Amino acid sequence: MEISPEIIDLCQSALEQELRNTRIASKQLNKAMKNGVQDIELLCQMSDPLMDSMLGFSGKGKRTYLKFIKYVASFDSKAAEEIRDGFEDALGYKNHAIYAAARIAKEWHQGQVDKAGVDYFEGHLATVAQLCFDWKTKTVAFLHDVAEDTPHTVKEVIKEMKKMLKEIKSNTEGVEWFDEYEDVIGVFPNESYHPLTKKEWTEIESALNVLNHNTVLDRESYIQRFKGNELAIKVKLSDLRHNMDLSRIPSPTEKDYARLERYKSEYKTLMEMLEC
Repeated sequence: MEISPEIIDLCQSALEQELRNTRIASKQLNKAMKNGVQDIELLCQMSDPLMDSMLGFSGKGKRTYLKFIKYVASFDSKAAEEIRDGFEDALGYKNHAIYAAARIAKEWHQGQVDKAGVDYFEGHLATVAQLCFDWKTKTVAFLHDVAEDTPHTVKEVIKEMKKMLKEIKSNTEGVEWFDEYEDVIGVFPNESYHPLTKKEWTEIESALNVLNHNTVLDRESYIQRFKGNELAIKVKLSDLRHNMDLSRIPSPTEKDYARLERYKSEYKTLMEMLEC
């Protein structure tokens, strides 16, 4: 089909406007950093056009954004880490981990079904992962029930993840099984492989340990254990959101409704932890 000259002109104009916006944002951000501005909210507002633009993630725009992260780190390391995480997530730097987690979950939960009688991976795990917003929570979401519902331990999960990511690293352009999970995961990995840091591995392992209720005697102690672990809390909130959806169960029983009330209470407690 031939594209009309009007459409071509419109696209060209949009690209030119995007480029202008990127240049303006870069100039303003550089000026603010040069003047020593340390208002995180203001700096992020100035950098947003770079995050919103594909042009901002290449060439000068990308260099400016990386300079911005380094600048913020000079006076607020926590804020810089959050900004860096958002930047890497937007570019899919660590999305290979989601694919590895999804494959492990599908293989290790094979044959299991959820309370609605649906395949456990497709019915529950994939849904919980889709309710999460970044690579780290999605990765943990796919794996959050392995230690509870399969013979495998959290240590074995981490070991298998590292093994699979090593294989992906050596063959990033020929991972044929990625196609099987693209629609389920909904985000794509970056063209180049970016390894997880030691801290990220520790965060994932810690969250999976917290999520494993088999290591706690009662439910109240289990929920209280989430305090201070933001990653585990976010995944558990997504898990509860799906569990509270009784529309997926054909004929809910009194037991289901009683469990729903418990879930609501737990959800409220976890939200309060997250907001502290």
